[in-house]
Order: sequence, then C-alpha cells, then structure tokens
Amino acid sequence: MRALTSIPAAALSAAALAAPAAAEVTAEQVWDDMRGYLSSFGYTVEATETRAGDTLTVQDVTARVTLPEDGGTLTVEMPQLAFTERGDGTVAVIYPDAAEIRMSARPPGEEAVDATVQVAQSGMDVTVSGDDTQMTYDYAADRLGLTLSDLVVDGTPVASENLSGTFVMRGMSGQSVVTPGELRGLDQTVTADQVSYDFSVVPPEEDGRADISGSMEGLAFTGTARIPADLNMEDLAATLEAGYAFDGRFGYTDGRTEFLVEENGETMRGTTRSDRTEFNAAMDAERLAYGISGAGTEIALQSPEIPFPVEAAMGSSGVSIAMPVGQTDDPQPFAFEISLRDFTMAEEIWAMVDPTGMLPREPADLVLDLSGEARILGALFDPEAMQGMAMSGERPAELHALDLAQLLVSAAGAELTGEGSFTFDNTDLTTFPGMPRPEGSASFRLEGANALLDTLIEMGVLPQEQAMSARMMMGMFAVPAGDDAMESTLEVTEEGRVLANGQRIR
Repeated sequence: MRALTSIPAAALSAAALAAPAAAEVTAEQVWDDMRGYLSSFGYTVEATETRAGDTLTVQDVTARVTLPEDGGTLTVEMPQLAFTERGDGTVAVIYPDAAEIRMSARPPGEEAVDATVQVAQSGMDVTVSGDDTQMTYDYAADRLGLTLSDLVVDGTPVASENLSGTFVMRGMSGQSVVTPGELRGLDQTVTADQVSYDFSVVPPEEDGRADISGSMEGLAFTGTARIPADLNMEDLAATLEAGYAFDGRFGYTDGRTEFLVEENGETMRGTTRSDRTEFNAAMDAERLAYGISGAGTEIALQSPEIPFPVEAAMGSSGVSIAMPVGQTDDPQPFAFEISLRDFTMAEEIWAMVDPTGMLPREPADLVLDLSGEARILGALFDPEAMQGMAMSGERPAELHALDLAQLLVSAAGAELTGEGSFTFDNTDLTTFPGMPRPEGSASFRLEGANALLDTLIEMGVLPQEQAMSARMMMGMFAVPAGDDAMESTLEVTEEGRVLANGQRIR
C-alpha cells in the first residue's frame, strides 16, 4: 500500500524536474537591455553601477547622442536608476522623480541654441518580466511632465517671462515587449487619460507675443518596430536595407487648441476642436504608408485683417497614402485618398460672395480615391541614386495601373461623380509622347451644373460668354441623362484612340 501511495508523489517529482524553469529576468539583464536600446539609436551611455542584495543601483546616468550632420548633441541625465529583483522572476525599475534633457544645437550657419528641459514624474510603476530572449515592460504613471527650464540663443539667455513651455501626460499606462538581437523587436501599446500643453513666446524688446495651449483626451497608441543594432537615420536607404521598420497608430478624442498672436498692436486668435483624430504611419524597405483622419472638426478664427469671425466645420476628413519605395522587378500596389465630408462655413463667409443667399448653403463634399500599381526603378531614399537618374533622364518609377474608385465633388447645388480604370503599356512611349500608353475607360455624371451656371450669371459672378463656353464643353464630352444631369464615358483603346461616349476625339 505504501508503495502504491508513493507512485503519485514520485510522478509529481519527476514532472517537476522535467518541466522547464519559469521565465526569469535579472536586474543586470534589464539594465543591459535598456542600454542596448539607447545604443541602437546612437547614444553613448555612462553610469556607475552598484549591486547590494537584490537591487542594482545605477547612478549618474548620462546618455548622449550626436545630432544629425554634427549639428550638436542631445543629453539625457538621471541622478539614479534602481533595478530590484522581486523574487518572482520580475524586476521593478525605480525611476527618479526628476531628470533632465539638455540640447546643444550647432546647425551649420545658424545661431547656436542651448536648451534644458526638466522631466518630472509621479506614481510611476515599471515591472519587467520575461528573460534575456524577450522582456516585457509593464508601466504606469499618474503624471509625466516636461517643462522648458532655460534657453540660451547665441550665448544670450532667454528670460523665463519671454519663453515658457509645458507638456503634461496624466493617467498613463502601457506595455512594451522587447526582443533583443541584431534586429531588435519592439511591440508597444500606450494609453493616457489626458495630455495638455501650453507654450508662450514673448520676444524681448518687441511688441508682441504668441501663445498656444490645448489638450487631448483618451490617447491610445499601438505599434511595432524593428531596429537594427547600428541604426543610422542619416543614411535612410542603408538603414531600411538593414531591416529597420515601423508600423504604428495613434489616436485621441476631444482635441482642443487655442492660439493667440499679437504683433504691431494687432491680435489674431483662434480655436480648433475635434471629436476624434487618428494618425497612422508605416515604413520598411518596400513600402511607405501614412494617414490622418478626423471627425467633428471645428475651426474658429478672428483676425484684424478679417472684419468678422471665420468659422468652419467638417463632419469628417482624411488623407492617406501608401506606396512602394523599394526597387522591385514587379509592379507593386499604391493608393491615395483624400476626403472632406459635410464641410460647412459660417454665414458671414457666405455673405462675402453671396450676400443675397442665392446659392444653396448645403454641406460640401470632396472625395478622391485612387489606387493602382507602379514599379520603382531606383532606391527612392538614396539621394545620390535619385540625383544620378535625374541627370541621366531616367524615370524613377513606372506606372502600370490606375483605378479611380470614387470621385465626388458636391457644392453649391451641383455634384460631380466618377469612376474608372486604366492600364499602362510602358514599352510604348510614342503613341502618347513621353508617357506610357493607357488603355481603359472612366465614367462621370454631373448634376445641377446648368442651374449653378444660371445662378452665377444672375449674381454677376460669371459673364454670359464664359458660361456659354462651359456649356459647349459639357456638350462636347457629355450626353443628357435627365433633368439638369449629364453623363460621359471617356475611353482609350488599345490602338491609342480616345473616345467620348463612343465618338472619336483623337
């Protein structure tokens, strides 16, 4: 019986021995990882290390990097960092309440600038887990603030009453997963309850000032990056070739900004507000993408040059671009989109061009959505290669396809819509001299144009003869499609013929 009862105990012991040890990170490994991260960006790190029990204390920390084109230095100084092993395989990183960032800028041919920014935090909690192959930083802080403490321009100190600036982040939390190696991986998420900023410039011995302040709520960032060990952003082409890449998204809600500019006794002031704003950016050796969008945007401006307040609003707006940047054998996709929806202006602005209210005041829309394929023939981020191609007359890229997914222009009672698709033969540069031969078609519809022309004539804005020319052009390229509506289909054939609604015009 005793032998039988000992079997489960032996099995458990064997299983425990066979199981892998729990992931564990040491204080030295965390400090080495932090130094390695800074070193990958070109920083030289100096500090004094002391080990006592379960805590590694790093004192007089200085991280210094040379600015691009030998334009000066940027230095971060902290009195102390402490790394405490908690006994559960994790390490607590204890930051000082205050640190300092000093910039000494020496741009060639420009004034020397020396600036100091004080960094202050409260309630910061940082815990690192994992092992030397991958570390996870979990962090939070009640408050993190930056304050410009002093500025010296060309040897002359700028008084605090002439220049001030603060940036404060509250309720911050996040996580960073770091994978060390020749190509360091970094995956991040960050949130913050609020960010506020306040900057003021009062030029000495001059009549004037400039102030800007604002805030954002509900900040959120998520992103990934791959960073080579020897990062050199001055040679972007080589850096991308070495594997540098990033992809990130940043957004916030309830953004507000106020600004004021006084000059020569006159004051201009304004405000902006948005319900939601989002940014995204990505880059690697093959592609570049960027986008910004907003919703519920409002703008107000008062200026002595304008006799009334200027106000405008947009229901939504955005710009995005995605394109190949690396030299390839095959065509790669690209895209471009710009949109502005539900754009409205205050009546005072309308009254400048239409005091009697003859034009419809309905919201305006603008949308252009393009995509296609292109082949990059040279390294776009290599200035010497691009300069060489320009001097030799070589094309940096080939256009192979272009799709118009949507065209929308709607304003003052008229609306233009369109869509189409074309391909391009880059071996034929003679049918259409200087450009690859297109083939495809596009369709358009225009509504309310004649009514708008009549209104503009009645307002005295558009002469009769110019309106007649516009109507003749529409008649040449479009056919009637209803009450004050016209449609047109433009086609380019394989033989290079250009047709408008089936009628040859080239």
